[in-house]
Parts: sequence; structure tokens; C-alpha cells
Amino acid sequence: MGKQLNLFSGAELKDIGINRALENAESKNKGWGAIAYGFLLEYIKKNKTFLAEDVSNASYGIVPEPPSKRAWGAIFVMAKKNNIIKKAGYSPVKNPKAHRTPATLWTTNKYT
Repeated sequence: MGKQLNLFSGAELKDIGINRALENAESKNKGWGAIAYGFLLEYIKKNKTFLAEDVSNASYGIVPEPPSKRAWGAIFVMAKKNNIIKKAGYSPVKNPKAHRTPATLWTTNKYT
């Protein structure tokens, strides 16, 4: 057998996965992305730095729960591309099952 051709880079595969998670969330709750994005915009008015898990945990009971928390990745990518948030470094996650793995610490470019 020959070498397998890699059709996608790691970054492209990440984007494909994020988009699939968002599409799945939208298929279960029409408009989920807009609701989640709006929640993030409100959240950053009161929180200067945060992890994605802080936002998704705070959204409980306000934003419909997506089938996969990975759908939130699309919301953060969109906010970053719109220059609303930027990376501020890394911080260990709070979820005990994740064993304090480092995750992106975000800060806001707006409302400060």
C-alpha cells in the first residue's frame, strides 16, 4: 500500500469539526448560533477574561444546550474574527474530568 494522501491540514480539520458541531446545534435548535453569540456579547460586558467553559456554563438555562459543547467553538471563532475577543493566554479548565488541561483564556476587545 502507498502513502495516504492528507487532504486537509490540522487547521482545516478543526474548522470542519467546528462547523459540523454548529450545524448540528442549528438542526436541533434553529437560530442557536445567533442566540449563543448574543449571549457571549452580553457576557463579555461583565467579564473581562474568561474561558469558553465559563461562558457555556453561564449560559445554562438561557441558551439551549447544544448536542455538543464543541458548537461553542464556532461562536468563539466568529467573535475572534469580528475582533470582539482575543486570546490572552492559557488557563487550566475547571472541569475535573479534563484534569486541568490548558485552554485558551480569552479577553474582550469591546466594552472595556
